[in-house]
Amino acid sequence: MTASRQSSPPCSAASCKDIRTKLIDAALDVLLHDGILGFSQSKVAKQAGLRQSHLTYYFPTRNDLLTVVVEHGCQMVINAQGCHDAAPMPTLEEFRQAMCNNICDSRIARLMVAVTVAAEVDPKLKDWISDFDRRMLNNKKEAFKRLGVHASDDEMALFHSTIAGIALRNLNSSGPQDSEEARRRFLYAFDRLIKASHPVARSE
Repeated sequence: MTASRQSSPPCSAASCKDIRTKLIDAALDVLLHDGILGFSQSKVAKQAGLRQSHLTYYFPTRNDLLTVVVEHGCQMVINAQGCHDAAPMPTLEEFRQAMCNNICDSRIARLMVAVTVAAEVDPKLKDWISDFDRRMLNNKKEAFKRLGVHASDDEMALFHSTIAGIALRNLNSSGPQDSEEARRRFLYAFDRLIKASHPVARSE
C-alpha cells in the first residue's frame, strides 16, 4: 500500500536536512548490500535508526526513495570525476583516469541495474530512467566541452553506450584480472572514440 505524505515534517526544521541525508545514505547502503530484491522502506528505516514514519514523510513510496538514491550515487561519481562547476579544472588525462576509476567501480552499475529491474514492475520508472540517461549523457558532453573537446551528439552517444556496456560487464568481475580488463577496455574506448577524433584531446 502506498504511504500517504504527512502534512508536517516529523522533525524540527534544523534537523530535517540531516534526517533526509541519513535516510539516503542508509538506502544506498541497503541497496548496494542487499540488491533491489532486499530493498524495502522498513529495512532502510532500520538501517538509519529512524522510525518508518520519518522515511515515508520524505519518500512516500519505495520508488521515490530508489530514484533519489540512484541520483545521489551518480552525483557522487560526477563529483569524483572533478569536472563540474564547483571544482578546479582537471586536465583531460586526470579526467580520463577519474572516469576510468568510476566506470570500474561496480557500485554505480549495480544501482542502475536495480532501478532497471524495478522498472519491470513499475513501468513509470522507465520514463525516469530515460530522462536520467539523457541527463548523464549531457553531463558527459558538457564536461568534455569544459576540457576543450567538442564531440558531436553521435560521438557522445556512442561513447556513453560503450562505457555503460563496460560497466555492466564488469559487474560479473570475479577478481583483479577481470577488473584490470575493464580498465583496459575503458581506456581503449576513450582513446579511440575521444582522443583519436579531436585535436585538443590528441595533444594531451
